[in-house]
Amino acid sequence: MPEVCGRTSSSRTSSCRKPDRNNPNREMAQEMILKQILMVPLAGFASLFTLPAEANAAAIVKDGEVRAEIVISDTAPRSTRLAAAELQTYLEKISGAQLPIGNEPSADPSIKIYVGESCHLEKLGVTAAGLMHGAYRIVSGDRWLALVGDDTDFVPIEPWAKNNSGRVEKLQSEWEKASGLSLGVPNGGLYKFRQLMPASVAKENREYLWQFDERGSLNAVCGYLRSLGVRWYLPGELGEVVPQMATIPLPNVDRTVSPDFEVRQFNVRFATVDEELMRWSMRLGTRHPYGQMIAHGMDTMTHPDILKQQHPDWFALYGGQRDTQIGKRLNHLCYSNPELFDATVKWARAQFDVYDYDSVSIMPPDAYIAICQCELCAGQQIDDMGARGKLSNHVWDFVNRVAREVSKTHPNKKIVCCAYGANTNPPSSVKQLEPNVEVVIVGGRRPRNSLPEQRIPIKALRAGWQKITDQPYLVFENYPFTSRRSYLPAFVARTIGDSINATKGFSRGEDIWLSFPRVHDDPNIGFNHFQVYFTARMWWGGSHANVEAMLDEYCRLFYGPAGPQMKSFFDYCEVNYQAMESDKQKIDKALQVFTAAKASVVPGSNHAQRLELIDQYLNALRSKGNQLLQKRGWVTKLRTVREPKEPIVIDGKLDEPYWRDCLSASTGSLRELQTGSRPIFGTTVKVGWDRSGQSLYFGIRCEDQVGDSLNISTTKNDDESIWYGDAIEIELDTDSHSYYQIVVNPAGTLVDLDRAAGKSSRFRWESQAEVAAHIAKDHWDVEIRIPVTEDENDPLNQVIGRKPSQSLPWHFNICRQRIRENGAEYSAFSPTGTAGFHVPMKFAHLYDGGSHTFEVDPTVTDFLTEHTAADKMMRRQQYDQALEAFVSLSKYETATDYQKSVALSKAANCARRKKKMEQAATFVQLIPVEAIAMTVHMQNLVAERQCPALIDQFGPLDLLSFPFTQIGAAAFARGQAYYTLKSGSRADADFRLALKFTADTRTRMSILRAMAHNRELVMHNDAMALEAYRNIIDSKTNTGSAEYFTGLQGVARLLSRRGDHEGALDVFKLVDINKLAGTWRASMRISYGQVLEAAGRKSDASQSYREVLTDEKAAASHRRRAKEAIAGLHAGD
Repeated sequence: MPEVCGRTSSSRTSSCRKPDRNNPNREMAQEMILKQILMVPLAGFASLFTLPAEANAAAIVKDGEVRAEIVISDTAPRSTRLAAAELQTYLEKISGAQLPIGNEPSADPSIKIYVGESCHLEKLGVTAAGLMHGAYRIVSGDRWLALVGDDTDFVPIEPWAKNNSGRVEKLQSEWEKASGLSLGVPNGGLYKFRQLMPASVAKENREYLWQFDERGSLNAVCGYLRSLGVRWYLPGELGEVVPQMATIPLPNVDRTVSPDFEVRQFNVRFATVDEELMRWSMRLGTRHPYGQMIAHGMDTMTHPDILKQQHPDWFALYGGQRDTQIGKRLNHLCYSNPELFDATVKWARAQFDVYDYDSVSIMPPDAYIAICQCELCAGQQIDDMGARGKLSNHVWDFVNRVAREVSKTHPNKKIVCCAYGANTNPPSSVKQLEPNVEVVIVGGRRPRNSLPEQRIPIKALRAGWQKITDQPYLVFENYPFTSRRSYLPAFVARTIGDSINATKGFSRGEDIWLSFPRVHDDPNIGFNHFQVYFTARMWWGGSHANVEAMLDEYCRLFYGPAGPQMKSFFDYCEVNYQAMESDKQKIDKALQVFTAAKASVVPGSNHAQRLELIDQYLNALRSKGNQLLQKRGWVTKLRTVREPKEPIVIDGKLDEPYWRDCLSASTGSLRELQTGSRPIFGTTVKVGWDRSGQSLYFGIRCEDQVGDSLNISTTKNDDESIWYGDAIEIELDTDSHSYYQIVVNPAGTLVDLDRAAGKSSRFRWESQAEVAAHIAKDHWDVEIRIPVTEDENDPLNQVIGRKPSQSLPWHFNICRQRIRENGAEYSAFSPTGTAGFHVPMKFAHLYDGGSHTFEVDPTVTDFLTEHTAADKMMRRQQYDQALEAFVSLSKYETATDYQKSVALSKAANCARRKKKMEQAATFVQLIPVEAIAMTVHMQNLVAERQCPALIDQFGPLDLLSFPFTQIGAAAFARGQAYYTLKSGSRADADFRLALKFTADTRTRMSILRAMAHNRELVMHNDAMALEAYRNIIDSKTNTGSAEYFTGLQGVARLLSRRGDHEGALDVFKLVDINKLAGTWRASMRISYGQVLEAAGRKSDASQSYREVLTDEKAAASHRRRAKEAIAGLHAGD
């Protein structure tokens, strides 16, 4: 940029030196600027001017010398003064000459540049008459140039809040006094639309520039500067392209330029951004008209809490309850209620009367996806119209009726509603909307849908609305939100431009929301400036505005020598960016092209710095590429096969037929988070989809201790203290978004967040889930319906995705935490192998359809994978190999203390089974979790038959002080010691405690066997022993285990002992003795013979004993016992 000399604005002449022609950072020479600008008739600017050919023609600046002055009215509005200063600044940047600004034309022969309306300009016959919505006129004459448009200052209408405290403390009451209504105040945030005027142009201290000010003359100034080659591609000096011109001729021009849309606004608020961003938005020709109310007006109207108490029938009925919860972010309404209709009409009229709005929003609160369930609304939700139309008839009928009534008193005002969510598609019940209804089509362009086939339904949506209204519509768009971690390179200039051109002549304007930065050097400005620039400039230039030429120029001027490569980069991204969600080759190709662009510029130059902004944005894409390199290892899956035949009522009871008869493919269990073992307190999850694919259901049962109080840390939705108590988490990584988190506790309290968003905005997302919980004596249930939509227009509400399939599954996890004073347990449907829930690559597959095997990368390994493999070795009795594997796992780099402790405890178990007692003892000292170390020490002492030592050391210990996840194992070990020492009551107490805190079915059967033996042989209590044996044989699992057969023998023995021989014999019908393998066949035949003998059936008993003698697989000990039994039978003969 050229060096600029400092002067006062009153200076009439300039001695500033000419710009340095050797400056390496100047953007281009004068002749190149003119050549390039004339190449591109951008938005009608460059082609408007004819430059004088004569060498001595009139010039504004001649060889760096001032030859002109800027004239504004002495009563110039705010934006006129700002426009004059802008012109002065940039003419100086271009030429090095600072033109003076004055209120009266001087008598010298200098050229007069009139900015804005004034009496002097009026004498020349030039005014702003007829220039509306930011239109402007540029006209020249004999030694004068006029840059003029409507610059009307906005004047706020009372009452309005001057700051947030005023909004909170008194605005509502002032509005009620002015309107005579106790309904919500509509303009609470008006103060956010103003910013202090720059001191250099302010007339008084604390003079405010309003976003609602008209800025026609500023548009004229910017249009003129663009004709000279100035560009503002992004905010701040780095975003400027400014030519260097020693001479600026007076053009021969007379042209009026009008925008293509009245409404040209982004979600920028002057009060919330820095000055560079504010100026940038104005330079781009945006316009945010006052009184254009667009979204969710009905939420504003019914926001006061008093209305929920005074008029509960205004609010929707769901599940028998009115939606009147105080403090809830969104309370939905009953649009069939006649009182609500009357209040709405009054509220609309009051806004027109008090604030003189052009339009009033009569749009439902956000995320309106389910109709009120009262009798008046019955049958008005038309599910056959689909997710984007099922509420259209209901909503638009209400809007149309309000508009018809309001038009009787305010015929020139508009009633606005968005085509959005469940009322996106045109209604079938309304043939023609009232003429004062203005439709705002949310997603009316959808430029992120950049593929040709994706453009078809968007065009059809617009056409559908045009059939039922003769009025222009508005377009509302949500661009990719970088604040919500949008990372794909959606540089879609052509789609932006073509889609805007397609709406010209039909649309009245646009409201665009994106992550508009607050500061001009925001880290995501490299992407966001691109979206904003091409959108804003395409709002001008007519239906044939050439976005291709605009993109060519942008690449050439902004990136210099990297221009051709950047053009290739943007071209490639526009076509391929959507595929980069899953296609690493396309990511690599885009990054390769961008790397070539970076290599072509001088390091440290403006071009390099601009590329750096995009480079920063692409870091997330690079991370995605690296992530795609990592394939998913084996994870579990859950699938839906059939749909609920009857509606699922969300009451937390899980008593619908669908849940009772849920198929095993749609049912799963949670496992311990870090090791994949069975948790102490089990959890079962069932899943279902409705037929429409718009509702995902989960039924979750959480087992718990009878008599134990649940840990409910909050009963308030969106309260982060929920994580201090018992809770279920649902993680959903859909085909469209990664990923959502929904948390529910036993009170049915809900917290939902978007994990893809930044930490500061995660909690803004609302799942709109319907949830209920039910607490029973030994469990608690959660029942939840999660609305799902394919519509990406509203990223702040609902889960976005398509019903998953085999080819396009979702990934998900269901996690549980149980928090108590004596420990915590964490489990998951798909264990992560870490201490946390949030490991997306460990999420399970979720899909609808038949059985399917997903591709697995066999090279993916982690602690969990290797721990599972070691467990398999142990089950196969490969104890030496398993021991080695567990020891290795205890040294795993990322292993937690808990994982190390579990691995070492299992290594000790392997050592004990191999009778390597000294080695087992060494592991105790290595275990970092004390309770586990103590338990392993007890197990070692039991195996070494050092039971007195165990009781001496651990007998006085209160095992309830252990973490509850360790109580079961410790109690079982100590109980075995007491049993060995024939301390029957103490052993029984420990065994009962062990059962309460043991979930593994095989271990429970071992505990029951020890308990039964203790009761029978030590306590000599056959009744209690029989109960324990019966608990073993009542098991539905492990029916081929030694414990199960021992249980059968015990029940038969004790029944026979009490004389119930038939009952005892019936027990053996639970197994087919002849099909038993190994020694159990002989053992069971001896037991069967003993019962027959006790029943007096000696012949049958003898036959059973003899079958043992002829069994080749029978052990010698069994043969001996059989011979002795036969001998006993004949001893009395």
